[in-house]
Amino acid sequence: MQPINDPVDILLEATQRIDAAMLPAKVLAFQRMRILDNLACLAAGYDAAGTDAALALARQWSGCDQACVIGSNLRLAAPQAAFVNAVRSRALDYCDVVSPGWHPSSSDVPVALACAQLGGTTGRDILAALAVGQDFAQRINQAAQSNGFFYKGFDSNILGLFSGAVIAARLLRLAPAECAHAVGLAFDFGIGTFQHYQDKSLAVRISQGLVARHAIEAAQLAALGISGPRRVLNGENGFFNLYAPEDADLSKLTEELGVSFLGEEVTCFKRYPHCSILLALTDAVLAARGELMTMDLERCDVRLEMSPAMYMVCGARYVPTDTAQIDAQFSACYIAANAWLRGQATPREFSAEYACDPAVVNLAQRIQVERVDNWERFDQCRLTVSRPGYTPKIIEAAYGKGWPENPLEPADLVVKFRQCLRQSACEPLRCNTNEIIQRIDALENAPSVAALLSAICPTI
Repeated sequence: MQPINDPVDILLEATQRIDAAMLPAKVLAFQRMRILDNLACLAAGYDAAGTDAALALARQWSGCDQACVIGSNLRLAAPQAAFVNAVRSRALDYCDVVSPGWHPSSSDVPVALACAQLGGTTGRDILAALAVGQDFAQRINQAAQSNGFFYKGFDSNILGLFSGAVIAARLLRLAPAECAHAVGLAFDFGIGTFQHYQDKSLAVRISQGLVARHAIEAAQLAALGISGPRRVLNGENGFFNLYAPEDADLSKLTEELGVSFLGEEVTCFKRYPHCSILLALTDAVLAARGELMTMDLERCDVRLEMSPAMYMVCGARYVPTDTAQIDAQFSACYIAANAWLRGQATPREFSAEYACDPAVVNLAQRIQVERVDNWERFDQCRLTVSRPGYTPKIIEAAYGKGWPENPLEPADLVVKFRQCLRQSACEPLRCNTNEIIQRIDALENAPSVAALLSAICPTI
């Protein structure tokens, strides 16, 4: 295949050249953390709204039993298994995130596990594919974001089509030309807009499943000779021209390419199951809760100032609807009221029942919201509680725990994993917590994915 003068060719060449043995131990350890966190999020969101519909449709669409639906003895076609697993992983918005809203592991890990069952790969191969795929997409993200933040209204999980296609292509052992077409086909599928966040629709969850499904389908189509667009990045209708806020910085694509594997330095692992823009707000309100609980709520005025990014995604008045879980996950007012009144933010506090609790709804609706246009940090906010005769209580927040500037430790992720599995609706996962942790820890030297699958699908 001859290059056609698109920057994606340089990245594609690297995906073929990089051998699993080349990846440093630190990079592989980070990929194990991604798998652990992804399975925690999947367990927590196992029976969330929309997951039953996703499973029912996947069973209708599936004509073979190639890969497992995690936590069960059900096997479906690989794209459909990945679809269901990705919807569950994303359901509570508990999954890792890269600015400005790409949730890489929610689709990457389901793609990797499904394709590993097709390709018979080693544990190290799976970890390497995850690392190379994330590096590929993050370089594109970094170049596109050089002169702006959001992608012109498109959901930045479109980046997951790039990473997922590369992961699938590696694990299915596609030839270089086939890999290029897989990436082009994945890009051609497109995915999502930020409108589904603003409208609090279940499309947020389903779109993540479509990313995983389409990534595998793109690789499978390419393997059968279907060609995809080749000027993926710089074509007149390529990624940069369609989505980048301003001109892309192409130098970001190749800095230490094949030497440094991007991902860990930009990934946020979440402590709470809600939008990552609001992590700092929950941290700050929980820290101040002792004083807040002494205040007479009925006599208090509450004002929440926030960055433009927070205002756009999470600043609407809180009114729980028939998608109350999502209303809560993407509401700054609900997040503040929940932390204030309940003192915790676990998956349980984001169930439909808890999201409609009158006391929390009442406080959330009393909070007055203001946008501060000169705040550039996306999670910057300020909660001010005023009452007659007292000095106002001011709570400043930014750089929530979990973002790279304020990271969670690996031990924190194990705590999260155990909590998610304790609360999971999936009994096989609840009963197998310790073995899953052990199998993930041993994945680098595992001859196949079989031992991990026996732990996460213990009834197969």
